[in-house]
Amino acid sequence: MDIAFLPFAASVLAKAFREGQGERTAVVFHGIAFELAAILFNAIWEYTRHSRRLLATTIDSAGARAISRRFRLALAWIATGTLLGALLPALGVAVIAAFIPFYWLPISGEIPGTEPQHDGGGQA
Repeated sequence: MDIAFLPFAASVLAKAFREGQGERTAVVFHGIAFELAAILFNAIWEYTRHSRRLLATTIDSAGARAISRRFRLALAWIATGTLLGALLPALGVAVIAAFIPFYWLPISGEIPGTEPQHDGGGQA
């Protein structure tokens, strides 16, 4: 439901900036919607990682840890953008928006065809 709610939060944000009022509230509202999505993604990922039967065979334990780090980073990143948005709305939006291209970057071991990372104790 939160993912379906994101377009509404984005429209509130766009309207606030277009009309020049309520930007701080709109950025915080938008940030909270994204933060909830990040929390839910983390919960789903942890369930998937824990059961391992849902993971692709190309994702080794080091790749799974790298994905976990990126998902946890999203929590802090979006929360930071949300808090900054309460003070400086344009900066908050920029911080939240900057997290999207960061997620386009591949994680070694996450995508088939990239070289998986190996745990530290074996042969290279």
